[in-house]
Amino acid sequence: MLRKSLTSAILGLAVVLSGPALAQKVGKHGGQTAVVAGHHDAELVIEPTRLVLYLTNHGKPLSAKDNAVRATVQEGGKKSEIKLTVEQDRLVGPLAAPLKKGAIILLSGKTEDGHGVSARFTVK
Repeated sequence: MLRKSLTSAILGLAVVLSGPALAQKVGKHGGQTAVVAGHHDAELVIEPTRLVLYLTNHGKPLSAKDNAVRATVQEGGKKSEIKLTVEQDRLVGPLAAPLKKGAIILLSGKTEDGHGVSARFTVK
């Protein structure tokens, strides 16, 4: 009983502390945004055939070439990994099919300056 209560408390604290990363607004490319690593912004544009990720540092675009970020898509009880590759000033990953409303996209990896990237997006 105590173990379940402690686990619930820890999970609740994790959700509260991750609040800024979960708060999303529309970015300049029309995607959902999240603050990652305190001062980096991630903007995820969900297109029918691909995911497009833009990263900024204090509002200035980060070069995409040295970022190592992957996307995990959870949809309909299935999970798939998508490797994001550099395309000009953004990271891009292919989608096998358009994502349905409610699908979850988790980003994880590191930016060019070594900061961790962790963000969660939901298809609207």
